Amino acid sequence: MVAPALSITWALSFVLLAGVVNVLTALLALSGILFYVLVYTKLLKRSTPQNIVIGGAAGAIPPLVGWAAATGDLTLSALVLFAIVFLWTPPHFWALALLIKRDYANAGVPMLPVVRGETETVKEILLYTAALVAFTLAPALWGQFGLVYLAAAAALGAGFLALAWNLRRERTPARAALLFHYSLAYLALLFVAMAVDTVVA
Repeated sequence: MVAPALSITWALSFVLLAGVVNVLTALLALSGILFYVLVYTKLLKRSTPQNIVIGGAAGAIPPLVGWAAATGDLTLSALVLFAIVFLWTPPHFWALALLIKRDYANAGVPMLPVVRGETETVKEILLYTAALVAFTLAPALWGQFGLVYLAAAAALGAGFLALAWNLRRERTPARAALLFHYSLAYLALLFVAMAVDTVVA
């Protein structure tokens, strides 16, 4: 009885989104759910240490859903939001994985620290953080955002890079936890900076 009830709920949710908001929003929301359940959970999570990298696409879809709901279409700005969340996902979750490595190992989930070790994990965290910070600066350089966003992205990115570098130099639970919690604030504040920049521009 549970599965049919869930199927009906999903179908009604899709129809409601399509009817009240728009079809694009409903399709994006559905694609995000299906990608998370079928691709990430069923195929990737227990089969590859790159599960978070590829599966990060599922977590990056909600900004597209919100954009489509607000505007009715997808633009370059929406894709920038997608890419930021996509690049942010690996360092965020790998920092957490360092803290609960034993739990992942006991559960049979091949997270990067379990399969490749902590040395490789902190190296990958630093590389993805550098790529993320570089990418977040690009929209301001090509004129999509102004100085408010650029200053915030540079300052927040410098903090993220410093924490990733410190973790690479000394792998301790305290530094991994600090990076994990900072990454949460980083993403929220970066998006706030985008909103503020569009208002004051």
